[in-house]
Amino acid sequence: MKALVKFAEGRQGMEIRDIPIPTPKKNELLVKIMAAGICGTDIHLMHDEYTYYPPVILGHEYTGIVEGMGSAVSGFAKGDQIISMTAAVTCGHCGYCREGLLMLCNERRSIGSGVNGAMAEYMVIPAELAFKLPANVSGDDTMAIAEPLACVIRAVIEQSHIKAGDVALVSGPGTIGQLTMLIAKMQGAYVIMSGTPQDAERLALARELGADAVCSSPQELKSIIDKITVDGVDVAYECAGAPPSLDVCINMLKKTGNLAQVGLYGKPVPVDMDKILCKELALSVSYATERTSWDILLKLASQGKLEKVKKLISARMPLDEWETAFDMFANKEGYKIYLIP
Repeated sequence: MKALVKFAEGRQGMEIRDIPIPTPKKNELLVKIMAAGICGTDIHLMHDEYTYYPPVILGHEYTGIVEGMGSAVSGFAKGDQIISMTAAVTCGHCGYCREGLLMLCNERRSIGSGVNGAMAEYMVIPAELAFKLPANVSGDDTMAIAEPLACVIRAVIEQSHIKAGDVALVSGPGTIGQLTMLIAKMQGAYVIMSGTPQDAERLALARELGADAVCSSPQELKSIIDKITVDGVDVAYECAGAPPSLDVCINMLKKTGNLAQVGLYGKPVPVDMDKILCKELALSVSYATERTSWDILLKLASQGKLEKVKKLISARMPLDEWETAFDMFANKEGYKIYLIP
């Protein structure tokens, strides 16, 4: 089968290889990949900025069809379309594992970095991590966006303090920001999407997807906030992973508001902790997903509430054209880009 393998340092350490189709162990599913989404993590891995275990097949955002299964697997059948959690290897006995917080296990290895991932024709995944998709969202590759969507569900629904009627700021109109806006709207919030003058098309899409207001500068943002609130926004979601965006979120929050960090910075950044302290801001963070996040996603999917995510799929490209696709993603040409094996 074809697979995109990271085998050495740098971009030159990645190539399409022809390798054997994996054989599922007794507790695993063999999955034929329909589509694998490119994530910022994949770009970091290409540049050796995150830990990985070469040689490893990249890709952790995917959906696929069950082609086979091990002898101990039950609850799945050949032909089922699935998505899955990414923590393929965990110790199973630490406090975090016992609490179900698999992503926090110190021995965790995830698909696409610690073990072989989804940028291939086939992959194997522990059956206990997989979820069969509801019939109404099966049949196409849209739900390859499930993993980043589950991350946002954890950040917004499970970790932040948002409630119906709140005014929420989403800073950063990329894929994660757009998904955050969609989930915050589902929670009943009035949502403002903030970006930069270079984000005109992305802000227009945010409006189309349901944002109540959009803006491209801190000054414009403050003007909007002053018209609809007395003291500032209730919740601010920092989705850009950029220090100026973090400053905007802190400044626009009301006292006792909730600063929700969603984006990754990739490096230490300066933070005005005095302002956080003096405003008595609550800080909520989330690291990827847990099982509860996927349970919520499946409920929303079965209720037909995820149709709008289709607008975030910008391109589908053959796996052989991974370099062009990675460059498009890195250059912010569109939103979610799928590689099709």
